[in-house]
Formats: sequence, structure tokens, C-alpha cells
Amino acid sequence: MGYAELTSWMFNLERFGIKLGLENMTEFLARIGNPHEALRAVHVTGTNGKGSVCAMLASILREAGYKVGLYTSPHLVDFRERISVSGVNISEGDVVRIAEELRPVMEAMALESEDRQLTFFEFTTALAFRYFQEQGVDMVVAEVGMGGRLDATNVLRPDVGVITRIGLEHTNYLGKSIPDIAREKAGIVKTGMDIITCERAPEALSTIESTCRRKGAGLLMMGRDFRVQNATVSLDGTVFDYGGSRELHGLKTKLIGRHQAENAAAAACAIEALGRRGVEVGSEAIYKGLDSARWPGRLEVVSRSPLLILDGGHNPAGVETAVAVLKELGLTPLRYVVACMDDKDAAGMMRILAPTASRLYVTQVSNKRAMAADKLAQICRREYRGEVGVYSKAADAFEAALSEPGGNGVCVIGSLYLVGEAIVWLRDRDDLNGPPHKI
Repeated sequence: MGYAELTSWMFNLERFGIKLGLENMTEFLARIGNPHEALRAVHVTGTNGKGSVCAMLASILREAGYKVGLYTSPHLVDFRERISVSGVNISEGDVVRIAEELRPVMEAMALESEDRQLTFFEFTTALAFRYFQEQGVDMVVAEVGMGGRLDATNVLRPDVGVITRIGLEHTNYLGKSIPDIAREKAGIVKTGMDIITCERAPEALSTIESTCRRKGAGLLMMGRDFRVQNATVSLDGTVFDYGGSRELHGLKTKLIGRHQAENAAAAACAIEALGRRGVEVGSEAIYKGLDSARWPGRLEVVSRSPLLILDGGHNPAGVETAVAVLKELGLTPLRYVVACMDDKDAAGMMRILAPTASRLYVTQVSNKRAMAADKLAQICRREYRGEVGVYSKAADAFEAALSEPGGNGVCVIGSLYLVGEAIVWLRDRDDLNGPPHKI
């Protein structure tokens, strides 16, 4: 079976939906030799920013000379983006080889009982753990898929965990309130580990604090145990000073926004926590690692003339953060290309985008969970009084947005799947100006 056929088979596992719980994952891993038990790890959860923190952590550890496995989701273009070692994505051959090795074990479990059928995320998480074991990585940086407590990645026994800011998301699975969702996120807390959090809202923070006390875990909090100062933001990235166990001045990241300074500070604090557990990382590696970290599709400037920005904000909190940065940089109003998944708070996102839009280009992505363009357009028209274009194909929306006047440029936002389609579309064009340059 080739890579294309194999990944098609894996994606077909999505028909089994989302099953939160660790019983099947634990049983499956036991049958394949518990590869996760050989892994040291940093575990990262939260509503927004967890992928950025993971990318920064992996980059810092790599600069310090460690062999680092990075596991994130979803991918933008190619499944292999989810699993990498020291900055190199897993090969197509290794995906095929490991998946074919694990598939019979999964199918045997499913034959015993329909309830034992693995989901797509469970299977691919096990695949990642097997690969990292084979590669002999020094540390795994793993992003939670959903929630934390019952997420497939929560079989890990990490040294350190990070909880980024918490907002309402996946309420059908995680709960209807911030304390409910915080309780699920705090489910990654285990006895003896250190937890770093950016969260400041009392209703979420109290849940994290009480969980750490109950589990006997250390807690390092933004504003109390580490801090960000003197942050400045431009289209070239973010510069800030960090204060924690050490003082670091003039840290730089190419990720744009004050929230990215916060994410970078959480990563630096996690590195310091690892240092107390024997994972030595010098200050130079933190400087170089943050500066070299890449996390595509998060306020990513892919062209300056015309201005084109890709952002994967897919909930109101994420969109609000992105819009705040765009306003701070004086880039609004903008022409927005928008799409979202059918289970997202589209009205909440559009309510935030509308005041800064010169025009909306509404479309849909090639995903069975996508919200239809016509349905999204109806929601947009309730929140936005300007012109709303509707396109059944994302490529047509990109083309129209870039070819028409109005505003200061184009921002693609609302879904990581939309960003992925934009990246593929851009690869087929040769009339944009290549890598970002100074305006």
C-alpha cells in the first residue's frame, strides 16, 4: 500500500468519530509494547496557543542539542506535519511501515468488540509514539488533541505540562462553562510534574490551582512566577523581555502578537522547569530557539505586496486575538476570506471580524465537517452590513479577494483547514512576492 492509499485509509477512520477516554488507547498501546513508556515528554494543552508553544519548545530543545519528537494536530497540508523529529517530518515510508504494522492489532481489537474500535486520533497518536520510540528521541513535545483528561495523548507521564489560555470550545464534549473546560484541561496534571500556565482568569485559574494541589504537582503562573515585559510587535515578529528563574532581555520570535510573547514566555518557563529535572538548556539556546521557531498559518504574512496574511483562528477567542494584533499594527480594515467548521461559533467569530472588514469573501473547505458557504453567508449578513461574496470553492474566494480593491490587504481566517487550502493554492501561483519583506 502506498502513502496516498494508506493515509486515505487512516482518514477513513474519522468515520468512528471522537471517543474521549483512555481505555482503548491504554489497551492498544499495551498490545504494541507500550512505546510511550520509554518517552520523556512535555505535554501542552489549552484553547489557543498550544501549537505555538509546542513549536517553540521543540525549537529551543533542538538548539540545545537534544533529539526532539514533536506531535501536533491538525496538519495544514500533509499528514506528515503532525509527527517530526528534530525538525524533520516523518517520511512517507515510515508512515506506511508503522501503520501497516499497527493496523492488524487495531483490527483484532475491533473484532473483539465494536466499542474497542480505535478512532483516527488514537491510531495516529500510537503511530507517533512508536516512531518516537524507534528514533530514540530525548524528549517528546506533545500537543493535546481535545481537552486533556480523556485525550489519547494523556497516557504520557510527562516531566512538565503547559496550560495556555482557556476559552469556550468543543462544549458538546468538554462542558458548557469555563470551569468545566478548565477541569478537562487540568486533567493532564499528574503527581510530581510541574505545570506552567498563561491563564489569568480567576474562574479557570482556581480550577488549575486546586487540581495541582490535589495531585501534588508544582504550579508556575504567568504574572507570579514568570512574566513578559516590554513587548513590541511588528510584521517581522515580536520582541520582549522575560523574567523567571533567569532574566532574558530582547528575546525575539517571528510569530506575531503580544499573545506570542506570552506563549514564548510559557515555553521559556517550561524549559527552566525541565532544567530542574536534568534537562540542561543554556540561555543562548532559548534565544536561538525562539528566533528560529516556525508555526505556519498563525498570523503568517505570506506576501507584503499585496498584503496577504493567513491565520488559523477558529473560535471567537482566537479570532479576537488575531484582530487585536491586526488593529495594533494598523492593518485594518481588511478583506477577509472566511470559512469554518459546522460545529464552530461562526456568529461569535463574525461579530468580531465585522467591524474591521472592508469586505467578506465567504467560502467552504473540502472537509465533511465544513459549514456550507451559503449557511455561513447567512450568519455573516446578520453581523456585517457590507458586501458579502459567496464562493463554493475556496480557490475562487482567494482569487477574488486578491484581485479586488478595498482595505489594506487580505486576511484568510476562520479555519486551519482553510489556511491549508490557501497554502496549496499559493504554491500554484507565481505572481506573489515570495517570502515576506519589509514594507
